[in-house]
Amino acid sequence: MDPELEYHLERLTRDYIAQGMTPSEALRRARLDFGGAPQIEEDLRDVRRPRWLADLWMDLAYAVRTFRRTPGFLACAVLTLALGIGANTAIFSLIDAVMLRPLAAPDPSRLIQVGRVLETGSPRVVSYPLFEYFRDRMTTISGMFAQMGIVNTITLDGVDEMLQGDAVSGDYYRVLGLKPAAGRLLTAADDAETAPVAVISYAYWRRRFGLSKSALGRNFRIGATELTIVGVEPPGFEGVERGRIRDFTTPLTVTERISGGNSQWKHAWDFNMLDDMARLKPGVSLERAQAEVEGLFAVWRQEKAAAIGNEFDRHRFQTERAVVFTAIAGLNRLRYRFSAPLQILMTIVALVLLLACANLSGLLLSRAASRQREISVRRALGAGNGRLARQFLAESLLLAALGGIAGVGLAQWFSRVLIAFMANGGDLPLAANPDWRVLTFTAAVSLAACLLAGFAPGWNASRGRLSAGLKQVRGSQNRFLGRALVVAQLALSMTLLIGASLFVRTLLKLYGQETGVRTGGVLTFNVSTKHHFPQERSEAIEKSIVERLSPLPNVVAASAAVMLPLGGGLWTQKISVEGHAFRQGDDQNTSINAIAPRYFAATGTELLAGRDFNNRDTGDSLPVALVNEAFARKFSGGQAPLGRHITMLGRTLEIVGLTQDARYSIREPAQATVYIPWFQQVNSEGKNRSQPTGFSYIVRVAKGDPMSLVRTVDAAIPQIDPALRMYRPHTFGDVLDESTLNERIMATLGAFFGVLALIIACLGIFGILAFQVSRRFRELGVRMALGASRSEVAGLVLGETVRLLLPGCALGVIVALGLTRFVRGMLFQVSPTDPFAYTAAAMCLVAAAIFAAAIPAWRAARIDPVVALRYE
Repeated sequence: MDPELEYHLERLTRDYIAQGMTPSEALRRARLDFGGAPQIEEDLRDVRRPRWLADLWMDLAYAVRTFRRTPGFLACAVLTLALGIGANTAIFSLIDAVMLRPLAAPDPSRLIQVGRVLETGSPRVVSYPLFEYFRDRMTTISGMFAQMGIVNTITLDGVDEMLQGDAVSGDYYRVLGLKPAAGRLLTAADDAETAPVAVISYAYWRRRFGLSKSALGRNFRIGATELTIVGVEPPGFEGVERGRIRDFTTPLTVTERISGGNSQWKHAWDFNMLDDMARLKPGVSLERAQAEVEGLFAVWRQEKAAAIGNEFDRHRFQTERAVVFTAIAGLNRLRYRFSAPLQILMTIVALVLLLACANLSGLLLSRAASRQREISVRRALGAGNGRLARQFLAESLLLAALGGIAGVGLAQWFSRVLIAFMANGGDLPLAANPDWRVLTFTAAVSLAACLLAGFAPGWNASRGRLSAGLKQVRGSQNRFLGRALVVAQLALSMTLLIGASLFVRTLLKLYGQETGVRTGGVLTFNVSTKHHFPQERSEAIEKSIVERLSPLPNVVAASAAVMLPLGGGLWTQKISVEGHAFRQGDDQNTSINAIAPRYFAATGTELLAGRDFNNRDTGDSLPVALVNEAFARKFSGGQAPLGRHITMLGRTLEIVGLTQDARYSIREPAQATVYIPWFQQVNSEGKNRSQPTGFSYIVRVAKGDPMSLVRTVDAAIPQIDPALRMYRPHTFGDVLDESTLNERIMATLGAFFGVLALIIACLGIFGILAFQVSRRFRELGVRMALGASRSEVAGLVLGETVRLLLPGCALGVIVALGLTRFVRGMLFQVSPTDPFAYTAAAMCLVAAAIFAAAIPAWRAARIDPVVALRYE
């Protein structure tokens, strides 16, 4: 623009010279008429580009200069925002990893899962006949597959490895639309029981074979079954089940060979053990597929219900529905397990962010009060209300940007901690690394924080009076806004503390129950095998394992069971009880567990009457059973039913003992339970069933950490048979922790964020009171000069705290009453309006607020009247 302006100035000068002026006079006159070049350039720039962009750049530069002079304020503000933004980013990244991130397959939005549900709930597994029924009749899909997870010890090049895999039907890869990284993938032709083949994952190919194509054609063995590696999955594909590591995939029919010819899953219509997925045809909606599935399942349900003799079982089966679920994120069991805690945590951290923004807004408001003269000078020089507001928004934008950057780093650490918490000592392969969705969310949260934190100071600055600011007259607007922000912080803190109290109370209630077992000092583990043993050899192995464990040093009792206490539940079986008549429509199913001798000594459950099982209770001896107190209450009026008989699966069992109730689900009372000897366990065909892999082994130690036995047991198991391996060693305490995982997450993180909210609120109280003491320095000095005692002056400051606490607590209770009803399903024996939780939260908040107000009150009480009267 400079040459153009010079040209016009030169033309105007020549015109004046032509009129008879001297060159110097002509130049002076031209400059006066033309105007100042810098002003013209500014006007031209306003036309050529948005003015706000230049203003924003200048405001940010000014904010940087002012913040450099107050590094303490900058650090406090950025840390406050980083905590709020980091917590929100961490929880969102987990929600993204668990619930939102699509499956690594072409067009995953067309993938669906067809599952059974009982009235409402998450999808349940289906049977193979039901899978075939849907696959062969659905017209809205282009293909469908079934799959189930398997865990096996494989032998490759003479080395044993414990791997997880998937057994799938032949259309698995075609439906997913995947291409191999090497070799070929499974097809429908592989369903034929010819030469067994397998496909390995890209991660296993890299880890085990270094991406060498020599892996193709290699064989590995599972038991007596030899499988040939024919292909490698594409990179990035980790299976259709989120949060599960799997290394190989085999045809579903191979499992029949591995299990010794067991084909029950293939023919029994009610043997539900498979997940299924399908791909919708182009243009077909989810609603249309749902309508088709409902019609097909209605025919299936009517046909199968007629074959169910028991009225209760028939009625329960008829309540089942088939529902189509979107499978854009795959078979996502993690979603159904952790979605409720994550959504609640998202609400909690959103409240923490609001609290952080209110705190930062209060800090900026207090800072703006000390800049009142500067603001008035700006107004006197022509700055409008909007321009002043933008200055404060620019400062909050800079703080929010710094807080967002720090928050992303904090979120990475917090995400890893939370994933480790969710894994509960295991391995949960979730990638919570920031991607474009997480970074976009962080940017949006930071922008929202900027607007929330900068609104009050900007609004207050735009309402200030020019004369009052130039004269440095203290107005009441800052004081009112500051109090309002502190009340908001107290209300949010009260809400979060109430939520934390409810979750902590829930966890204490769960752990404080009488479970019927002693969880301390117990080691439990499972055994894997490379072979499917015949029944006689399997029973000998099982017996040898327990016998090898019993004489180990420090071991009190060793046993085994199909189901462990507190582990989630038992299987059920229809029974009849001697002397008890079931009414029409009664549920004849009772909980069953198969156990080894000394099971109750190992678990710490008391034997109340009769005898325990012993090694003479085998498949060839008289069938016997033990029952618990709940069984006695239900079938014999609470009396020990020794000598009575139970009939199930065509066999009659004599009751020989009565045991204390033991819970197998921490949230439910003990169910009527029948215990049978482990070698008398039979299947639906009445045949004995026994495999070392079917039991969990239990060892109780006299003292010390039971995990100290792991190395000894791990070395002892292969000595019984080289095909055996110990895996999943853990304690009963771990089992209890696993069953209360959601409650522990909510109690721990709820308490953490509650304490964090309390700290932020206390900082807000301290800041506003310290600011008010400094502003009222002379007034308080005059009061003391006129006779006010130090305690009275301190009481003035503490009274201000009480005036803030009362509305803050009341508002927090109102908000909590509205929000806590949504967490009713996460509570156990605790009401959302539990008075103890509300009282505890109020007491914590009052105590913390008084502590935060103590320092400003102490400073006020120590004001020297002489110094105060000379102030300003």
